[in-house]
Amino acid sequence: MTATLTQNVINAPTLPVKRPIAALDAGNRTTQWIDPANVVRTIPSCIKMLEDWEEAQPDSGSVLIEVLTNSGEIQERFIIGEEAQRQKGVSAFTGNKCEMAKRLVYAALEPLPGTNTVIFDYLRVALPDARNTENVGLLKALAATYFFRRNGETVHASVREVECVDETRPAYKFAVSTKLFKSQKHINGILDLGGGTGIGRLYSPSGNLMRQADVIVPGTFQLAKKIDSALMPTTNQSQDLAQIMDAIANGSYQVGVSGANFAHLFSKCRDAWLEEIRATLRTAWSQYFNEVGEVLIIGGSAPLAKPIEESTKGRFKVAPNPQTISLLGMVM
Repeated sequence: MTATLTQNVINAPTLPVKRPIAALDAGNRTTQWIDPANVVRTIPSCIKMLEDWEEAQPDSGSVLIEVLTNSGEIQERFIIGEEAQRQKGVSAFTGNKCEMAKRLVYAALEPLPGTNTVIFDYLRVALPDARNTENVGLLKALAATYFFRRNGETVHASVREVECVDETRPAYKFAVSTKLFKSQKHINGILDLGGGTGIGRLYSPSGNLMRQADVIVPGTFQLAKKIDSALMPTTNQSQDLAQIMDAIANGSYQVGVSGANFAHLFSKCRDAWLEEIRATLRTAWSQYFNEVGEVLIIGGSAPLAKPIEESTKGRFKVAPNPQTISLLGMVM
C-alpha cells in the first residue's frame, strides 16, 4: 500500500545527533525502550497495520508510525501500543516477537528534542536465546537506516550495529552491580515472568549463564486460560484472553465490555499457575537447589509471584524494579 502525502514531510534533516546506545525489549506483552530523557517507556506489544481509510491517533500509550520512501510517500502505516489493542491489532504473544521487532523498533528510534536526525552506534535487543540463528538474523537486520514519521514528526535514524542480548542477562548484570543478591559465592538465578511464557536461568558465582539449567515456564497467557475456563460455567462463552491479562495487570479483574468479573476466582487460579511454575522449576533445577542462593523474580508479571516470595522466605524474591530492571541493565 502506497499513499502520497498531502503535505510536505521531507523536512531538511538537522545535523545528526549521536545517541551511543539504544535499548529495545520487545516482549510478548510489552515493548520497552529508554527515551531521550532517560525515562523507561512501556507500551503494549501490539501492532495494528492501517489502510488508507483507517484512522489512528497516538497517545501516551501509543506510537503512530508512517514509513516513508525517499520521495516522501507513505510506504506503510501502523500504530503500536494501546490504540493498536483497541483496534484489534496483532499482539506479540500470538506470534514471533523477533519478527515483529522490525516494526516495534520504530518506537525506540527517538531523536533528541529539537532534532530530527539521530545515529545509534549500538541497538541492544533482548531475545529468549542468542544462540537461535534465525531470530538473531531477524534482529541483526535492524541495523539499517530509517526514514519515517513518528507521531507526526519526521525522523531520519541510523542504527550502525545490533547487539542481541539473552533475556535475564541484563537483569542479572544490574542485580550484581546494585547488590540485589546477598552473596555472589552461590549460584543465583533470574526468573522472568512474561505474558506468553516465562524463563528461568541460573548463573554461576563467576557470572556465567548455566545454559543446561534454562527452563521455560508458563506466562500469564496460561493464567488467563485458567481464568477463562473457571468463568465458562457462568459466561457460557470464551473470553478474550488479552483482555483478561489486561484486567489482571490493571487490577480490575473485569473483562472488557463483557463485564465478566473474576475477582472471586483470581487467587485460586493464580495459585494454581504459580504451582505449575514451581513444579517446573523443581524438576529442572533439582540437581542445583542445594547450591542456589537466591532467585530474583522480574518481568511484568513478577508482582503476581509474591506468594512464592513468602513461601520460600525470600529465597525467591520479587525485584524492587521488576518491570524496568532488564532495560536498565541493557544500557549499563
